[in-house]
Amino acid sequence: MASDNRWANLVNTAFLLDQAPRRPGPEGLQPALAMIESALEVFPETVDPVEDFEGYAVRRLLLALNAALSESVRI
Repeated sequence: MASDNRWANLVNTAFLLDQAPRRPGPEGLQPALAMIESALEVFPETVDPVEDFEGYAVRRLLLALNAALSESVRI
């Protein structure tokens, strides 16, 4: 995927997440987790930190958020 498309996807995901209905409790995190998973498809594990540090940084952030939020859902 072209670099510009990745960033447009990420911005679109941010807007969608901002507009998603807010629900209390762990079930309210499901839309955010789904959007993180979708964004991870645009920043796959093949992102090389040497060649694409920004993309790698976004991927690592998404993975950390996914892990933290997923843990909250299991509680």
